[in-house]
Amino acid sequence: MSQSFVLVVDPNPATHRRVEAGLSAFDLGLLSARNAEEAEENAVGRDIAVVLSATSLPRGNGYDLARQLRERHPAAAVLLMAGGFEVYNQQRAEEAGVVGHLSKPFTAGQLQTAVEQAIGPLPPRSQGQTTDRTLPDEPTQEYGSAPPQRSAAVRRPPVSSERVATILPRDYEAVPLVAVDPEVVGPALERAVLEVLPEVVEAVLRNALDTSPTFRDLVEAAVDEAVSQHLPGIARKVLSERLDAVEASLEQD
Repeated sequence: MSQSFVLVVDPNPATHRRVEAGLSAFDLGLLSARNAEEAEENAVGRDIAVVLSATSLPRGNGYDLARQLRERHPAAAVLLMAGGFEVYNQQRAEEAGVVGHLSKPFTAGQLQTAVEQAIGPLPPRSQGQTTDRTLPDEPTQEYGSAPPQRSAAVRRPPVSSERVATILPRDYEAVPLVAVDPEVVGPALERAVLEVLPEVVEAVLRNALDTSPTFRDLVEAAVDEAVSQHLPGIARKVLSERLDAVEASLEQD
């Protein structure tokens, strides 16, 4: 009997590691993909039991991916994962054949519960049994393998009490700390934030509009209410100021 697989589709490697840890005790193969294209490639020739996909994907979304995968793997149960500012659209999910969703970050218990609700009790992995975590053509790094050995930690230089900003690399135990003068970095960071923030806000709003059509209605209703409440007062203020100006002009004449 061929092994069943869980296909994880998410651009964030941390999500793949979380799923691997949460399901490592069960007899399920694990496949990893960062986007819809890799997901479809990795699913070819596999018995896909569960698909765990992010709602937002590079050049796509989880709803469309769910519909596409279920055409080729009708028995697969699709769960979507939403986090941060992402909105889970229940109607779009049902239309795509999605059976449930998880809010990120999730615990191992929440993951197991969601998967068991979708496909039933999970088969335990017997002692000494290996689980297939090989990815077709290795389009992404296999996340079921052991992490690379970390080199011996480099002795860190002493850090003075002067005002410095410390940059910590991801593998900071093996890399010396770098001291940076905040008087130099601060203004540059401020400019960078001011330049990027509008793009972030626009992306959040676009995603909200894409995933929740009612979001636009809510914004329009809120603006309409604000205008209804404040416009009369503003109009009276402007009218009063104009009348005062006209009276002053006539008195001068």
